[in-house]
Amino acid sequence: MSKTNGKINTRVNAAKKLELIKAIRMQNQYNRQLFRHREGILYSGPAQGHYGELYSLEEPQNPAPAVPEDNKSTMSGFRLRFMIALILLLSFVLCDANNISYGGENADTIFERITSSPDVGELLDMFP
Repeated sequence: MSKTNGKINTRVNAAKKLELIKAIRMQNQYNRQLFRHREGILYSGPAQGHYGELYSLEEPQNPAPAVPEDNKSTMSGFRLRFMIALILLLSFVLCDANNISYGGENADTIFERITSSPDVGELLDMFP
């Protein structure tokens, strides 16, 4: 800061101002958290009627959304499909090892059908 003609010239760029504002906001947020923590200790829980900052200047905080029920059904559907795939794979390996055929189909004919599919055949040709 320099003093010229009775006026103080401040040459603070915008980046420094933003840095100062950020530091002030962080300190303010820390003070609010500290206040809420101490209030919780004093009253054995959050104070009734105060949702945010002192004097309710902030909007009430929304509780975290619960895990949707869709997630549970998705996982159970995945588990079911995984178990079916595992049973089919094990039955294929078992039929191949014991030379078991069902309805005229054995592991060799099933494997030929799988590899004759254009998508799977190209994938198998990629790996020697």
